[in-house]
Amino acid sequence: MKLTEHFDTFMSDVVNLNQTRIDSLKARVDTIITTLESFEEYADILIETSPQGSWAHRTIIKPAGNGGFDADLVAFMKPHKEWTPADYIENLYTQFKAHGTYTSKVSRKTRCVTIQYANEFSIDVVPCVRRVGIWETTEWISNRSDNTEEQANPDGLSDWFKKQNGYVGNNYLIKVVRLLKYLRDIKLTFSAKSVLLTTLIGERVTHWDEGLLLANDFTDLPTALRIIIKRLDTYLQGNPDMPEVSNPSLPTESFTRHWDQDKYSNFRDCIHRYAEWIEDACVEEDRDESILKWRRVFGDDFAKSVTLAKSANALAIVQNEDLSHVEQPQWPMLPAGKIVVAATLHAEKEGDYKGTYRSNGPSLKPGTWLHFYAQHSFTDSISIKWQVVNTGYVARLARVLRGQVSQSGQDIWEHTKYQGSHWVECYAVDTKKGICLGRSGRFFVNIA
Repeated sequence: MKLTEHFDTFMSDVVNLNQTRIDSLKARVDTIITTLESFEEYADILIETSPQGSWAHRTIIKPAGNGGFDADLVAFMKPHKEWTPADYIENLYTQFKAHGTYTSKVSRKTRCVTIQYANEFSIDVVPCVRRVGIWETTEWISNRSDNTEEQANPDGLSDWFKKQNGYVGNNYLIKVVRLLKYLRDIKLTFSAKSVLLTTLIGERVTHWDEGLLLANDFTDLPTALRIIIKRLDTYLQGNPDMPEVSNPSLPTESFTRHWDQDKYSNFRDCIHRYAEWIEDACVEEDRDESILKWRRVFGDDFAKSVTLAKSANALAIVQNEDLSHVEQPQWPMLPAGKIVVAATLHAEKEGDYKGTYRSNGPSLKPGTWLHFYAQHSFTDSISIKWQVVNTGYVARLARVLRGQVSQSGQDIWEHTKYQGSHWVECYAVDTKKGICLGRSGRFFVNIA
């Protein structure tokens, strides 16, 4: 089901950056511009300023947890005859550092100067040299580390994305980008810089989609999400090797310079999985089941005003069980990240994919194989430990109750056999320090 009313609430309450923060950002930027215009060294070369990136594209989302967000402000300048590329950043940093308001807030990165507002947001001020020639005008970003210039076209990218958004209509492209950025930030299963993710999504629509508006193909947000992620998945599956993704308005500017094949392959796999989950949620005809499936995609904040009695069934059953056989984790808990369990269905171990399975999903027949895998935000130095727990009269009678933390690795395979409600849980363990940095919570499996 589409559940458009819940998507509207989810966007406004969870995903979208609230207006108060937008107003605060605008006020801070206006002050920065005024300050920049007052710097003597920049008075003669500053041409104009322009918002860029997610701010310009209107795809900034509410930061996950208590974190902040960032916004880009490009300062277009005339060339300074005596400056090297690095000087544009170094001198800008020096000026802000000497200004009482920004002394403790300013830092410098490779291509910008950053103004940090604690627990709120940061603003990257990016110097961009504009050279006006006889035949063309070019723009260049400074690389402070290499003391070189890199050609860019920030306004061109913003204009391109605005055009792509118009093809879909109703700002659905903007909203789909926000949803997939939220998915990236809440799942922590793949990494892709916002400009790269936005470009990959934006390239999935064309001017032909304007005609599809009349055919009702983009009638609402969940439908737009379903269409666009399916197109993205098709594109990625057709490219097992990492493709070059460039600024559509300047093909020489690469957006994949921070990616590699491993990161791309992981992104490709994740989008394939999420496209299947979204399709599954869209076609589900039962309202409660559809809500649960959308929550599998976006978490429990989706339709959070709805209480689903069936989601508590497994927990109620387990609470009445004798769980004396279940081992208690021996590590001290020191939460420092996120880890969740996901699962897919297979007819046999390492066999063909048959679908996804959500925690406390429909009862499965004996002999079904499940592939469990951990999605987490930790580094490779963390060991993933698994606990598989059997409950129920049938398993107890057969004397095959399990409850030990006995398996390690990013994933495990299990098959259904004994009737009842069982669960799997994983832990992110720093084995050197002997502490647990995260636990997934119980992932319930029901067997008929």
